[in-house]
Amino acid sequence: MAKKTMSWSTCEIEIGKTGENDVMATSLKSVGVIKDKSSTLEASEGETLEAKATGGVLVAKEVSEGGYQLKTRVIEPTEDLLTELGLGATSDGDFNVKTHVVEGDFSVKLTPKNVGGKGIKAPKCSVTYAPGWSEEEGAYADLTFDILKGEGDYWYSIFTKTAS
Repeated sequence: MAKKTMSWSTCEIEIGKTGENDVMATSLKSVGVIKDKSSTLEASEGETLEAKATGGVLVAKEVSEGGYQLKTRVIEPTEDLLTELGLGATSDGDFNVKTHVVEGDFSVKLTPKNVGGKGIKAPKCSVTYAPGWSEEEGAYADLTFDILKGEGDYWYSIFTKTAS
């Protein structure tokens, strides 16, 4: 049996504004320090359509594609991240948050720690930002990236991490 390189453990998540015609951003920035074991990449089921004849006999069924979503928790989010997401600006040494709503589309790249591990690049995502704070964790931000189908001929790409 061939040795498998796992894509687990430490990861890096980078974002940038989606390019024209929904292409992958050319400039990506780290979201910051990611909380241990907080990142997940999961598919959701699509809508199911069914047609039934009298007596409940199933005569046709169709399932739509569903979605793909990346979630992560950033520890002590930086002003750079908040600025990149368009949530506010620095004034007189303070960061003034104007909104928690992220406008526009972002590209996201998820890179695993292990060389040979698989990562993803999604050129077009809708981003949800939810800040929080607790005595146990301090300040944090939960980021959710809903991967969208853009104008390109693919949804996302899978890549193999190479040695630097």
